Amino acid sequence: MGKSKTVLPQNSTDRMLFTFMIVGIPFAAVWLGCVVLPHYHDTINTTVVLHITAAAFIFYNIFHNILLVIRTDASGRTSYLPSVLKPGWRYCAICQVNYPPRSYHCHICDECILKRDHHCKFTGCCIGYHNHRYFLIGILYVFIGAVYGIYYQWDYVYSTINLPVIYFFMTLLAPHFALLFGAISLWGVLVATLHTLGLITLLMVSYLLVMQVKAICLGQTQYEMKHGIHDYNLSLYQNLVDVLGRRWKIAWVSPFINSPLKGDGINFLKANEYELPKDI
Repeated sequence: MGKSKTVLPQNSTDRMLFTFMIVGIPFAAVWLGCVVLPHYHDTINTTVVLHITAAAFIFYNIFHNILLVIRTDASGRTSYLPSVLKPGWRYCAICQVNYPPRSYHCHICDECILKRDHHCKFTGCCIGYHNHRYFLIGILYVFIGAVYGIYYQWDYVYSTINLPVIYFFMTLLAPHFALLFGAISLWGVLVATLHTLGLITLLMVSYLLVMQVKAICLGQTQYEMKHGIHDYNLSLYQNLVDVLGRRWKIAWVSPFINSPLKGDGINFLKANEYELPKDI
């Protein structure tokens, strides 16, 4: 694994989206815990403790996986890259090094990334061979948190807006119009706006998660999926191991569970070179 790097993105757009993320996720946790939860429970009981524990577990995994996505160096700066251009390799005139197949230069990060998947604007860095595990599990927990939060607060939102179903959904889309006509209060506008933002977040992360899972199951990066490259589709098992590591079955529990990757981010087996292991 490469050396760590700074957390704050260098690109202005990335910084804006990064700020939205690191402010929005903790705010959502505080909102659910301090506003929505008291709507259902007057005292601390077993159910409350279970909700708090579940929320803490989800937040823990979101925060630390995102942190490791950013702090893990996805480039090949610490890898041994030969001075002689090998077959199938490319020379990067910007980095002035030879880079292996599946690696590409990112003009935002201004460096070549090993097994580059894409540039994530919310974290301000590229997703590649060394940090793909943390990105995948991070967005998985964002998805779980969004589903959990939207479902949990639904009754609170509906009772706060307190309108017939058709007008309720119209209010979620345009709460300012409902305020203008006196249908809801300012507090109702805030509740409707936050719920709509939650729904938008869920839709966005659902699409991202589906695209990631689809590409990983087929042994592809996002670039390879867009360009129809299937050279590295070994098997479903091996494709999962290549991203999540040898302990992929429990790697989702915590980002600090050691799950070493089998390769080095430079050499990759192709589908016609791979034989399915007999012990799986």
